[in-house]
Amino acid sequence: MAYTIKNGLVQKDEVLLEAEQLFSLGRISAYSDNSEVELIISKRPARIYFEFEAEPTPYFSVFFRGQKLDSEQTNSLAKYGYFISDGKRIHFVSSHVCGLLVSAFEDLPLPKLMKLLRTLHLEGFLDEFPSDLIEVLRGNQQKQAHHDKLFVQSLYPYQEEGVNWLSFCAENGVGTILADDMGLGKTAQVIALCCDVLEKNPNSKVLIVVPNPLLDNWVREFNFFAPSIMPYLHYGKNRRGVASAFDKHNVVITPYTTMSSDITMLEDVYFDLALFDEASMLKNPKSTRSLSARRLDVGVTVAMSGTPVENSLMDAWALTDLVFEGFLERQDSFKSRYVHSDLSETLNKNLEELESSLRQITLRRMKKDVLEQLPEKLDIHTAVSLGEAEKTKYEALIDEMQNDSQNGGGGILPLINKLQQFTAHPALVEPAIPHDVHSLIKTSAKFELLMMQLDKIAQADEKVIIFATFQKAIDLIQGAINERHGILSGVIDGRTPNDERQALIDTFSESKGFNVLLLHPRTAGMGLNITAATNVIHYCRQWNPALEEQATARAWRNGQKSVVNVYYMYYADTIEEKIDERIRLKQQLSDRVVSVTDDKETDKQIMLEYLETLGS
Repeated sequence: MAYTIKNGLVQKDEVLLEAEQLFSLGRISAYSDNSEVELIISKRPARIYFEFEAEPTPYFSVFFRGQKLDSEQTNSLAKYGYFISDGKRIHFVSSHVCGLLVSAFEDLPLPKLMKLLRTLHLEGFLDEFPSDLIEVLRGNQQKQAHHDKLFVQSLYPYQEEGVNWLSFCAENGVGTILADDMGLGKTAQVIALCCDVLEKNPNSKVLIVVPNPLLDNWVREFNFFAPSIMPYLHYGKNRRGVASAFDKHNVVITPYTTMSSDITMLEDVYFDLALFDEASMLKNPKSTRSLSARRLDVGVTVAMSGTPVENSLMDAWALTDLVFEGFLERQDSFKSRYVHSDLSETLNKNLEELESSLRQITLRRMKKDVLEQLPEKLDIHTAVSLGEAEKTKYEALIDEMQNDSQNGGGGILPLINKLQQFTAHPALVEPAIPHDVHSLIKTSAKFELLMMQLDKIAQADEKVIIFATFQKAIDLIQGAINERHGILSGVIDGRTPNDERQALIDTFSESKGFNVLLLHPRTAGMGLNITAATNVIHYCRQWNPALEEQATARAWRNGQKSVVNVYYMYYADTIEEKIDERIRLKQQLSDRVVSVTDDKETDKQIMLEYLETLGS
């Protein structure tokens, strides 16, 4: 019975012995290079450690008692579950560790490598989890996105970096979360990513899932950034319920509600890339829309959210598991590790590992990080999609105006006022609509978008001023904010005595964190200094450009030290869109302040011209 050692492995009569066979032995004599050695069989599992290097290419090293295993020992351990140390002692590892070793020395795709690294770190086999792994690998490979043919606009340098990062992740099958701060252009970056995917493979299919109010806005953003891409809008009563409806379309846009209702059809289509806008809507992993999203057949998923963690660490798990299933373990394992009923116990846990893991697949830049690249004011124009009921009522109002116009136009001004109230909120012309937040959101897409935007501003702990034309609209917004966020917003409109106005501004400015000030654009659009606000929302659009410019200047003025986000909301395919286009054109043509007039005839003329375009 002759034992020999060859290439670090034990043989008996020139037959390799398995780990189980060796483990049953106690001590054996074996020949190595014609010398006889006594081999002691260790019965304790060997405690090994890993080191990982990403450069020049990813590779692992294995250590035992502070000594690096050589290639023979590593090979023996990975393939046969044991190794010989000091030429005289045989050490074994468990089948679980053996499995980790096998994985470590395979040519793993990037997602599996990232999962392995996290597992090794969590189980104590790896001291450091490289949080910049993707950026190091991308730098080594000098990978750049290719979107120049389809994407026609310019990006800020930080946006180019973001697209390059997203492109590398998509190419390597790594799902990601784009969590840039509000106003930094997440939409532009993901449209550039779509262009990159389509330039690499023109037959690729992209699915974009968005909140209902943002459907038209996404179509318009594609038209601006990548006009040669014509997205297919899968929405509404006339949509086709068969997968073949997508055959001739590379980019499909659908709202969350339709994704859920049509999931049986959608899951029959393979999408190379899926994008989820306002992905915090999927933070509840048990919700219908979250379960539907997980049924989709997708190559790579990107979640867009400026607030990836809102109320709980489970928010982070839900979004991460959506884009990269299993990266943060199963839900029950994650919960037991990180989530506790006692918040102090959660905070006392070592969350560095979790933060490091999240940084692997999350791209988050704050405005303060890229301040030098940004203008002082970011104008964000958002087209809002009318809901079905709103669209019907809007068309009825337009029909009424057209009839009046054909009969001389004598009643056009009251109808204009009614239309402006309707686009603020149908509740202004329909008293039967309840005033709770749920009902107000359900009956107005613009109001729904406003609440979504306020949620994000609240999460960022910033201040905002909102301009609304009608006192009824101001009251609705104030009540909704109080119900949703538990704060009573200050109001400055015609009902506010002059001697109380500065006190309201002072209270707003001195308050800590999130706060809202509601202003009427004529009453409070001039003369006030409100630089504590870094967000301005024009909820009710003014038909006079100067009114909006002067209203914005309450926050964007001398003394403002932060970038100001200015949001302009308008209903797509309505008079509001024409007004938005007109105002933007005026701003482009002239830097001087347009004189403010209170000329209702101007409104009338604009409306009559709009009605004429509808008839042509």
